[in-house]
Amino acid sequence: MNLLRLGFTETTLLFYYYLYTIQINYQNSCHCKESLCNWLFSTSGFYDKRIKGSYFDFTLQEIEKSQVYEIYFERLLELVKNREICINLCFHSIDDHLLNYKNDFLQYITPNQHHIDILEFIENQSVLIINNLSPLMKQQYESGNIKKICPNFPNIKNLSILQNECTFFNNGPDNSILETSEHLCNKIKDIDFDCAVISAGAYSSLLFNYIVNTLHKKAYVIGGSLPLYFGIQTKRIDPKLVNEYFIKVPPEMRPDGYEKIEEGAYW
Repeated sequence: MNLLRLGFTETTLLFYYYLYTIQINYQNSCHCKESLCNWLFSTSGFYDKRIKGSYFDFTLQEIEKSQVYEIYFERLLELVKNREICINLCFHSIDDHLLNYKNDFLQYITPNQHHIDILEFIENQSVLIINNLSPLMKQQYESGNIKKICPNFPNIKNLSILQNECTFFNNGPDNSILETSEHLCNKIKDIDFDCAVISAGAYSSLLFNYIVNTLHKKAYVIGGSLPLYFGIQTKRIDPKLVNEYFIKVPPEMRPDGYEKIEEGAYW
């Protein structure tokens, strides 16, 4: 079984996409949609260079013209309708008048919300970690620190990594997130693994889709808690959990402007 976790921004924007494409009788505007789109373009890794803006200065009218945005959420909506995938949805608060539509949305996708433990998921598997801090995770695994931090960490066959690029502030090496994700998928297909653990912001669902539906391998999308399992200290981790076996993220692995991403929470 595979698990896809959608963050608050993705889940809520997917709900709005459903309103405007499936619930064709819905005509009202969603006032918080523009704010969420700004989060998506500014801090999640989603980018489309044809759209003007870099950091919370995007207009909804421009974003709604984006073919990249349309394709992204079209793929995502199709993906979450897969009954064989466990889905973890995280909604932002929505207006009361949308609650009935939210129920309709959940019925439309009928998500399988069965819990999957990540440690059980990777046990006795050849594991691929996809994360921008994945080299540190491999370092912690190979040093043996991971067993000292998490004695219940399971035995695995081997650990491979793919370090995804950070494409914040509507910028990246290609024209859009779709092109960059395609390049990442070309790298993934050449790696030998049984299952993948993905924590890569807006890329996560695209990479998950490729691994599960094209490569027919297992995948687990997890949020910002992934570094905790490997003893990597970030601002999101409770200092009370940190001990002598944890390591910090070195300055050279922090992307430019990282302090502007939720006050540097992920580093």
